[in-house]
Amino acid sequence: MTHTGDAARGVATRGQVVALGLLAAGIAVLAKWHEGSLFWGGALLGIAGIGGYFVQFDAPRGVAQWLLAALGFCMVFMFGLQLLIGVLS
Repeated sequence: MTHTGDAARGVATRGQVVALGLLAAGIAVLAKWHEGSLFWGGALLGIAGIGGYFVQFDAPRGVAQWLLAALGFCMVFMFGLQLLIGVLS
């Protein structure tokens, strides 16, 4: 039987790219601003990215997605470190 609507899977899905982009934006904002509304905006971006990371990388398929998942894991750690530096300073 054939399935209609099956599409070829790319290296990364749109949700994975968005999750990593939100994490990167959160890290960039927290690296520059350690107080004020920009800090909290960056914190919200990063938290949304972490949520997206856990949703999108629940079952990576293939080597490329595992590498993206590893990159995302490092970005989650970096975001957590930036958040702690901002909150504790």
